Amino acid sequence: MAAALACAAVLPASPAGAVTLAEIQGRGAVRIGVLTGAPPNGMIDENGNPSGYDVDVANVLGRYLALPVKLVPLTPPARIPALQTGQVDFLIATLAPTGERAKTVMFTTPYSAFDLVVVTTPDKTFAKADDLKGKHVAVNRGSSQEAALRRAAIPGVEIVVYEDDSTSVQAVLSGQVDCAIVPSTVAQGVIKQMPGAMKQDFTFFSQGNSMATLLGDFELHQYLNTAIYVMKVSGELDRISVKWTGSPLPPNLPTF
Repeated sequence: MAAALACAAVLPASPAGAVTLAEIQGRGAVRIGVLTGAPPNGMIDENGNPSGYDVDVANVLGRYLALPVKLVPLTPPARIPALQTGQVDFLIATLAPTGERAKTVMFTTPYSAFDLVVVTTPDKTFAKADDLKGKHVAVNRGSSQEAALRRAAIPGVEIVVYEDDSTSVQAVLSGQVDCAIVPSTVAQGVIKQMPGAMKQDFTFFSQGNSMATLLGDFELHQYLNTAIYVMKVSGELDRISVKWTGSPLPPNLPTF
């Protein structure tokens, strides 16, 4: 399947301003933006290199394209600007498709999913959204959890914005905030690394994550959708998911 997909990379020209597959291949490498500060989806390993779920997916795509992968580590607020300014060809960066973001980028069908959960220290308990009234709640800047928390309009909640999930978690552990809303994968990683320091309370909402291309980049967008399909039916996405989260992809992963 991967060989067939590589052959499919020779497609008609894309709209003006788009990054074509021919341009990527002519350059001799594909530049993929990946997330940092959100383990196990995206992080920097002990050797200073990008690592995680998104990195593994990016490397599979490099194999499909038969090209070296140049990984560009990005914080959450830097993801879309890096794409718009040409620093990367596309994003595999745990990015939730939203209506507001869709005004500036094109989203693929989701390639991963997780729950966004409330985490806190063992001395506190939050069972539902109303329990956040009057509390300081950490979220990462420009994230879907920040948007969801603002939409919820919980009376008296104090939203404290940090640059990434790791910093939000540290704010909880240091007592700067009462709780944080982070991906369940992040919560599980911290709980495993620091038993007894933090616990997961309730699920705030569920999120699918998509790759993203420039608006109008229909050729690359279609290629990535096809690649995601191939990764799903071949079992590669399930293997990556099991490696980093302990579970295969959810059976009800949304598509569009």
